[in-house]
Amino acid sequence: MNHFFSDRVITFDQTFSDRNTALKSVADQLLKAGAVVPTFEKAIIAREQTYPTGLQLNDGIGVAIPHTDADQVIHDQIGFVSLKTPVEFRQMASATDVVSVNYLFVLALKTAHQQLDMLQKLMGLFADDTKMIAFRKITTADDFIHFMTEQGVL
Repeated sequence: MNHFFSDRVITFDQTFSDRNTALKSVADQLLKAGAVVPTFEKAIIAREQTYPTGLQLNDGIGVAIPHTDADQVIHDQIGFVSLKTPVEFRQMASATDVVSVNYLFVLALKTAHQQLDMLQKLMGLFADDTKMIAFRKITTADDFIHFMTEQGVL
């Protein structure tokens, strides 16, 4: 395990009926890993409703980067889910546009500075089409952690 990623909260080919079910699943994994407080689930769902985090990438892939306040976090951790079937998230900075999300990066970070830094690193990764082609081929937690470490997303 490195500082942000643990195989305890990295899953692949998951199927959820909707955004909130996916968020609840990751929140439960983060809670079981001891990374967040019990109110994290409610807080992340509420924040996503008010401040959507869906992003449509150049290659037609959708990602979402839900996060919430640092008081919900015990120790830094990022939950990751690869979705077998995309779920809809609202587009970042939009009241109505939706994105079919294939990948969720749920940030549980202790400081606003860390959140901003991680968002910038992830956005840099998402903007690089060559790296995203390689990313889409990842199917195991070990390969995911290795790739993210190699890319400097620590």
